[in-house]
Amino acid sequence: MNKDQIIQTINLSKKYKNRWAVTDINLDIRQGQVFGFLGPNGAGKSTTIRMLLSLIRPTRGAFRLFGCANSRNIYRRIGALIEKPDFYLYLSGYRNLKILADLTGGISNDAINEALEIVKLKGREHEKVKNYSHGMKQRLGIAQALMSNPELLILDEPTTGLDPEGIKEVRDLITDMANDLGITIFLSSHRLYEIEQVCTHMAIIDHGKMVIQGDVQGLLRDTNFFVTEVEVDNPDKAYKLLAEEEWIKKTTLSERILKVQVAGNFRPRLVDFLVSHDLKVSSIVPRTHLEDFYLSLIEQRGQI
Repeated sequence: MNKDQIIQTINLSKKYKNRWAVTDINLDIRQGQVFGFLGPNGAGKSTTIRMLLSLIRPTRGAFRLFGCANSRNIYRRIGALIEKPDFYLYLSGYRNLKILADLTGGISNDAINEALEIVKLKGREHEKVKNYSHGMKQRLGIAQALMSNPELLILDEPTTGLDPEGIKEVRDLITDMANDLGITIFLSSHRLYEIEQVCTHMAIIDHGKMVIQGDVQGLLRDTNFFVTEVEVDNPDKAYKLLAEEEWIKKTTLSERILKVQVAGNFRPRLVDFLVSHDLKVSSIVPRTHLEDFYLSLIEQRGQI
């Protein structure tokens, strides 16, 4: 194992009765990465995380954390938030963290205050949790995971149920923690925009199996899947024309913007084609988003 390898899984698999929830997952997560674990609901993300945290046992395969296998002591170096955090609603945020700190042992009041500062709850820590917004409760859950000063932070769907403002707060918090604290972050999510915005690396799983893994921007840059956004004066006419062309893989039309799936070397041909059919092209922008890339991969798997 490489010395900066934080998480390594080797054919990690979990079976429930006759159904394989996770099959032969091989993850490679390095120090300092913000690693996105992406997949639709039910893909096996939470099952994988629960195996990594020894909450459930793998059916087969193995995993290593910081190069260690089957070591309970290693979890002192890990903070985790699994789905929705639960707190005593009639107690303050600080009191909730204090109870958890006392149960864990070795966590000082200064560490609690520092965690509250990081998640921007200082000044609100002595209010009862029942008066917190959902976003504040999520940030309190992240504070709980940060109290032990972890080297690895595991977050399972941390923005579930949040409004757009709460999602942005958590997303900004993850970015700040990665940049300012140097923590390796393992982020499970089904939100494509979230992964693209905050993650340096990612893995996509579907139906419990690995689809792809690598550097986010590298995957989008090096893929043979390209999307070009096109604006023309008559998008309905352009859509009908492009839909009949074999050299165009796929075309969609949304809010008068054409998304054309075409190889990069065909973009000049795309412009010539539209102009030759008396269409005025106002813009043509190569813009392959993670959403386009992800849906293409899932669609290809469905056709196998």
